[in-house]
Amino acid sequence: MKLVMNGRRALRGGCLAAALVAVAIAVPALSSAAGTSGKAAKQSIVWLELGSGNPYWDAQHQAANAYLTKLGYSFKSVSGQGKPESQSATLRQLADQGVNVVMLNPVDPKALVPAVKYAESKGTKVLSVYASMPSANASVVFDEIRSGRVAGQYALGLLKQRYGKVSGKVGVLEGILGQPASDLRAKGFVDYMKQQGVDVVATQPTDWTADKASATMQDWLVKYPDLSMVYGLSDTITVPAVNVAERQNRLCTQQSDWAKNSNCIAFVSVDGIFLNEVGKGRLYATELYSPYWTGYAFSKFAVDLAKGKATKKLNMVDSMLVTPKNASCVTKMATDMQTKLKTFPFVGSLQTIARTKYHCSVLDTGQ
Repeated sequence: MKLVMNGRRALRGGCLAAALVAVAIAVPALSSAAGTSGKAAKQSIVWLELGSGNPYWDAQHQAANAYLTKLGYSFKSVSGQGKPESQSATLRQLADQGVNVVMLNPVDPKALVPAVKYAESKGTKVLSVYASMPSANASVVFDEIRSGRVAGQYALGLLKQRYGKVSGKVGVLEGILGQPASDLRAKGFVDYMKQQGVDVVATQPTDWTADKASATMQDWLVKYPDLSMVYGLSDTITVPAVNVAERQNRLCTQQSDWAKNSNCIAFVSVDGIFLNEVGKGRLYATELYSPYWTGYAFSKFAVDLAKGKATKKLNMVDSMLVTPKNASCVTKMATDMQTKLKTFPFVGSLQTIARTKYHCSVLDTGQ
């Protein structure tokens, strides 16, 4: 199954995550001692995720597994169950088991500090992903403020095109309140739009779940009958909202926009897991994070920590804007990342790979 797929089929009934290959969601015992064969045990790297059941997470774990096992590391992914107390307990358990490196996607970075310090006292190195944590050995994050701002700049152009001026009402579907990836991604967009005079009428956390996104969209259709646009912080929550709007004949598409349906709602999104929806016209834009590229890129920092290499405390990477202008080309690149996972040249930024390997238009240079 290709992850770049039809969002209507993929998210119906919440079945997508079950259809993907999950690496692991339990905490198995990991031994640092030599086995019965007398050979030294492999170094172990564990990805401690926010939770489970999100297709983006599953895909990046798959990529990390392919990369790390090829290098000879033992790899597992485990769920933090969406709760800082659960993540903390699991992190301590992993440290007690002698895990070499934990790739931590923290629900609440501040709440995780004591557990991070405990892990490091046990000799376990911690790489914080998607959130900057000074207490961790290193952090690697997307520039989420930039991602939100890039989405806002493109969205503003759409609103000007629709109304002939800065106008419109916008809603924002968030992830988990308090999680940096969600908070900063929203902040970059909301701050930019408010600076331009756009009315952001609602923001709603969804816990990154399709069901909550769908319920929120259903509520907004009633509460805000003149809603112009929705910005979703992940395709996995934006596309379910798109489906709700479409069923009520409230969806703006590139084929049937506000000129044909004055009551329609345009959608822009982030993370690119359903970027083919841009090509189909149901999304006006998304930003490619690529869970496969991310799985490789983030894992390289974990390897550096495992090897004891000097690593900057904070490392930042950029998403890539996808619009109808470059959607076909970028979709080809993203599909190859998935289907050619073990051989794809994951070297350089998303923009560099797109420009040099696929000759795609790069629309967010310098933003």
